Order: sequence, then structure tokens, then C-alpha cells
Amino acid sequence: MAASSTTKEEIYEATLTVMVQEGIRGITWRRVATEAGLSPGTLTYHFPHTESLLLGAFTWMIDNISRSFFERMSAASNKASACEAVVDLICGDIWASRRHLVLSFELYSLAARKDNFRLLLQEWMARSRKSLHLAFPFETACALDALIEGFTIHNLLNDTPVDRKIILNTVNKIASSRCDKN
Repeated sequence: MAASSTTKEEIYEATLTVMVQEGIRGITWRRVATEAGLSPGTLTYHFPHTESLLLGAFTWMIDNISRSFFERMSAASNKASACEAVVDLICGDIWASRRHLVLSFELYSLAARKDNFRLLLQEWMARSRKSLHLAFPFETACALDALIEGFTIHNLLNDTPVDRKIILNTVNKIASSRCDKN
């Protein structure tokens, strides 16, 4: 019996919530089941290993973030609006929320040790570059992808976030660079 997509989404959301609160080591069937309002047996029936639960939850999170970013980049009608979209990703709530960044750190940690999580992280980076490549040459998309990650991490960990205007200026400089061969 397969779990309905609603049930799976509730389980994924509960898993991510517990992870934000407790970290990867805090993920237990009981904690996730309590957060989801389900029995632990329901979880173990659909997810025989915590690794499959974590992989599903991270995949679901990445799909949602990637879809939102792709839609935002697709809506950009010119280079200026594409640069604004990049800054929105850094300063907005598509990815740069404290919750998403804490979850990203947990994923980075898993990716450093486990191949299936590393592959998932690589897929996420490829999807991000693909969204950026809608408006920018590939090399610029790669540079902006790294910049997005760097600024969001710095903004989370510093007491004072980098001002949006400074970020936009930096994005504009990278977007205007001539490093691409195209």
C-alpha cells in the first residue's frame, strides 16, 4: 500500500521540522511520527530505513525550492529582472530562510559522507545552474550559483546581513563580466 502524496508530504514536512529542531541525529521514528500525527508503524511501513525517509524529505524540499526558483527565473524578462531574481533568492524566502539553510547544512553534512546524498546535492546544484542559465551564460550561472550560496550562508551566520543593494551590485558585476566564451 503506497502512502498518499498528502501523507508523504506530511511525513516529509514533519521530518524536516524535527531535523531543524534536533539535527540529523534527532531523527527517530517516534519524533517524526509525533510531529506528523501518525503512528511510528505507519512511517516504518512506508520508509523501511531512516535513510530512505531522509532522502525522500530532502528530495521533496529540493524539488519545491528548485521549482520556485525556476519559476522566478522564468518570469525574468530581461537581464535586470534576472539579477533581481537572483537577489530575491539570496534575500528572500525561496531558499534563504533560516529553516532552509539549516536543512541545507544538514544535507551538506550527509553529502560529505554518503554518495546518495552527494548525488542529490549535485542534482540540486545542476537544477540551480539550469534555472540561472535561463537568463545568463553557463559560466556566469555557475559563478552566480556559488555567490548565492556564499551570501546566504554569510547572511545567516553574521549578526548583520549584507545589504540588498550591495548584493545586487555584486550580482550585476558578475552578470556583466566577460568571462564567458559565448
